[in-house]
Amino acid sequence: MIDNVYLLVFYGMLLLFVIIAAFLLFYIRNQNMVWKQRRELQETQIIQQKELLNAVIDSQEIERKRIGQDLHDEIGGTLSAIKLMLNSLKNKLNEQQEEVLTDAKELIDKMIVDVRHISHDLSPPGLAVFGLFTTIEAFVNLINNTGQIKISLAHENDLEEVELPEKTSLALFRVLTQLVDNTLKHANASEIKMLFGVREANLSIVYQDNGKGFDMEVLNQRSGIGMQNIQSRLQMINAKYQIETSLGSGFKVDINYPLHLSE
Repeated sequence: MIDNVYLLVFYGMLLLFVIIAAFLLFYIRNQNMVWKQRRELQETQIIQQKELLNAVIDSQEIERKRIGQDLHDEIGGTLSAIKLMLNSLKNKLNEQQEEVLTDAKELIDKMIVDVRHISHDLSPPGLAVFGLFTTIEAFVNLINNTGQIKISLAHENDLEEVELPEKTSLALFRVLTQLVDNTLKHANASEIKMLFGVREANLSIVYQDNGKGFDMEVLNQRSGIGMQNIQSRLQMINAKYQIETSLGSGFKVDINYPLHLSE
């Protein structure tokens, strides 16, 4: 009789253990399914956000291109026509009026150059034909000629064989021009350095200025539209970046774009 009681207790405990084990297995399986669904939902949201970001940036670029062409063709053409009209008056004016005319022509020349620069910035004409590096060199020369700041451009490797998709080239061009614009507006810097290279199957771009720098915590909390655009464009092409800056120590960003995505 006592043996039967022990057997009943043993089988009861064994059954309880089996029930608990089954419950734990069911719970773990259910949790895994929940985590899997959450992960799939997060991945879907990330993909949707990226697709939306691509659509927004693509529409921005289409509008930039249209505005750039309109500026170059219509406004630039109108200014050139006005200059020709003023030239036709040259022999019909007295000396004082000719001085005013000369000043007006110089102002129009400046406006024509400014319009050309703005239109090229909105829609860089050489990017699709000559690629990122040549277009950046032209942009750097343009900035250097203004005398506002000195930009040094260097290549670690031979980059002629590096071919980038047009969307990637455009995104990186926009990032670099935005970084230059941020430096000019906020950094109080006298020099900018850009270093291009290929490292471990990545296109590496190092941008650095010798300006006043920023507090990283403040930069993270109060990221302006310019930095948001930079982050969005780099995210769009799956490029990684790392920012190094502190008050009084300038600003540096290291960008790495995986070249296998270009294949």
